[in-house]
Amino acid sequence: MTGTNLTEATVHRVDQLASDSRARTLSTQILLTGSVVLSFCVIWEFLSWLDPSFWPAIVLSRPTDIIPAFFQAITTGFVLWHFWVTFQETIIGFVLGAGGGFLLGVYVALMPSFRKAFYPMIVLFQSTPRVALAPVFIAWFAYGISAKIALAATICFFPVLVNTITGLTLVDENAGLLMKSLRASRWQMFRHLRLPGAVPTIFAGLKSAITFALIGAIVGELSGTNEGAGHLIETAAFQFRSDDVFAYLLMLSLIGLALFLIASVLEKRLLFWHVEV
Repeated sequence: MTGTNLTEATVHRVDQLASDSRARTLSTQILLTGSVVLSFCVIWEFLSWLDPSFWPAIVLSRPTDIIPAFFQAITTGFVLWHFWVTFQETIIGFVLGAGGGFLLGVYVALMPSFRKAFYPMIVLFQSTPRVALAPVFIAWFAYGISAKIALAATICFFPVLVNTITGLTLVDENAGLLMKSLRASRWQMFRHLRLPGAVPTIFAGLKSAITFALIGAIVGELSGTNEGAGHLIETAAFQFRSDDVFAYLLMLSLIGLALFLIASVLEKRLLFWHVEV
């Protein structure tokens, strides 16, 4: 066997071992998560069967009632249309909020004087419960889709803004001195040092923001609207259809999980050089 063939065989073997390791890790993760979910459902079913005062069955439906309601919901066009409205609000709100948070975060991080003046305001707005702004946005934009998009964008704006500022300002001192000794311009410092080092922190904010955007859209729908998943939940709760309520919540949880996983996969694709420990 030649040296080239030996090298190719070694690389192939390493790739195969890495693939097997990932498969075992995924299988273990699925087994552990499935065991926890199954145990939780069994306890829930048992408590619902007992119907104690602290676990009323009329409010907390049994899992054996929720699961059929879930499969019925995902095959009903009327329900899927409402969830499609919520999905659009979430994505548009995320793009606007996260994009604005990133751009403003870059500007604040690169302007020290502006950062000193602006950062206390960021902390002030960050500590303000943005969910309470729902009535304000509804009064401002009326009961259309704009109010829910605005609320979703506002909620996911600050995690990306704060993480962008934090990532871009935490620069390795030695690396910074090296770049300055090489007479690097501010753009070169940003492109080759600040931004690559900040990307993991920025993605942490993006992964949080995508789920916050979904929460913002739902809160906007619960505050007064006639479309969206929030409207379905509010209507089902008013009619004491708790099995449908939990079925809709399960659908929303799966949507949020899918969006988070998509962001995580994109992070791994872009940050192939970043190793988690």
